[in-house]
Amino acid sequence: YKPRPAPPLCSMPGDADGDVESLLQTRQGFLSKLGGGQEKGHKWNRRWFVLRDNILMYFNSPKDFTGFRDKPSGVVLLEEANVRESGEGGYYGRPFTFVLSHSGGESVVLAAETEKEMVEWMQAVRTSRLCVTDAEAAAMSEAQRQQAAEADIDAAVHRRADAEAALATVDKELSEVQKTHREVEAEKERAEKELKELMARFKLRKSLLHWRHRKLTFSFRALVTIVFEGRIDKARGAKASADARMAAAQQELEAASAARQKAEVAKRKSEEMYVRELELKKQSEAEEREGDRLAAHEADLRAEAEQEVGVLKQAGLGKLSLDRERQECLDLRMQLERCRAEGELLQTKLKRRVPTGKSK
Repeated sequence: YKPRPAPPLCSMPGDADGDVESLLQTRQGFLSKLGGGQEKGHKWNRRWFVLRDNILMYFNSPKDFTGFRDKPSGVVLLEEANVRESGEGGYYGRPFTFVLSHSGGESVVLAAETEKEMVEWMQAVRTSRLCVTDAEAAAMSEAQRQQAAEADIDAAVHRRADAEAALATVDKELSEVQKTHREVEAEKERAEKELKELMARFKLRKSLLHWRHRKLTFSFRALVTIVFEGRIDKARGAKASADARMAAAQQELEAASAARQKAEVAKRKSEEMYVRELELKKQSEAEEREGDRLAAHEADLRAEAEQEVGVLKQAGLGKLSLDRERQECLDLRMQLERCRAEGELLQTKLKRRVPTGKSK
């Protein structure tokens, strides 16, 4: 039996024949480790793993591992460890995952890049020293465990052959689909070309129809003008007369509007004059009442003066007192004369103002 060589990410030192004994040698390569060291983690970390005997060490990068004396980032003891595949779907959608679990409950979840790498790592862990996969494997001898590993490798090779056959079938179907797609594209191009030709024909036909329509329209208009020329002239004359009547009516309307505006202005002026006349009439009546009051007051003063003069005459006072009283009477008479003159002047003004307001 001669297994297939390991992928480029894995280094499998040993002889070039790569027999089963090489699985028992030191194995190195990249694997992704689920953070937290348990199956409940959620972050994947890519690490460089080194397997020797029953110890699985991992480093941040291959540069960190120069020999077995280097301190690793972590160590997984494979003594009494159980290795199993995670099943379909993997963890968190990550394929090609497998689990290293111990009886104490601790577990480490690892993920390879391909199915082949996963199978080779699982076989390498199973064939390491003092590493058992289950209770039955614990009772097996080293030769039996190697035979079981060879059987698993054969099964993986067969699965890979089946996968390659399925891939070939998919490639064939893809080629047929691509061929069909090319045929559809060619048919699409032909259809687009035919559509462009049809569109060009449609545009040309549309242009011809438009030209014919315009020509027929012009011809129809000329025919109508020739046949109905008399009626058209009559209609134009009727339209002109109607326009003239409309213009005259418009002028009359404008004149009526102007007359109406003038009448409104005259009406407002007459109303204002009437209001002014009423105010003047009221004012003249008030002045006439005031003149009557002054005349009555003047008559009262005159009567009082005459009464005082009579009293002085009857009393028979001395000549000096009589002269003084006479002087006072003369002064009072002069005041009365002035009051009478002022009253007559006011009456004259009132008589003049009232006819003037009416004439306005």
